Amino acid sequence: MEIEDILKVLQDQMKVAIFATVDEENKPHARHAHIGVANEQGIFFMTHPRTNFYKQLQHNPHVAITAMSEDGYLIQVIRIEGKVREVGKEHLEEVLAGNPYVKHVYPDNSDRQGSQVFQLYDGDGFYHSMTQGHRYTFKINAEEPTSSPLRVIT
Repeated sequence: MEIEDILKVLQDQMKVAIFATVDEENKPHARHAHIGVANEQGIFFMTHPRTNFYKQLQHNPHVAITAMSEDGYLIQVIRIEGKVREVGKEHLEEVLAGNPYVKHVYPDNSDRQGSQVFQLYDGDGFYHSMTQGHRYTFKINAEEPTSSPLRVIT
C-alpha cells in the first residue's frame, strides 16, 4: 500500500481523527478534529485561535493523530506522530470543503473565517488493517511550507 492510498483512506473514509496535544503544564489533551486534506504535503486541519487546541499547538507543535474506520469486515487504523505548523488562512476554504461538522462547531461564519489552517508536515505514520493483518509504516516530510494550492487526492 502506497502513502497516497493510506492518506486517501484517512481523508475519505475516516474524515475525523483524534488529535492529542499537551498544554503548558505538559498535561495531555485529546479532541476530535476533521481531516481537511491529507496528501503528500501532509495532513491539513483547522482550529480557531481562541481554542485551547490552538494554544496547545502554539506552545508545543508535536501532535499524535489516530483514526479508525470499520466497514463490515474491514477495520483500519491509522496513527501519525509528528510536528505541525500554522500555514494561515489561504487554504481555509479547501480545508473546510466537505466538512459536515463545521457549521455546528463554528455556527457563526465570522468564527469560521477567523480559523487558521495547520499542516502536519513532518511525521511517522502507521497503518494497520486489523482484520487483514496488513501493516505499513510511512513518513511525511514536507520540508517547505506549502505555497501552492492543496491538492486533494482523488
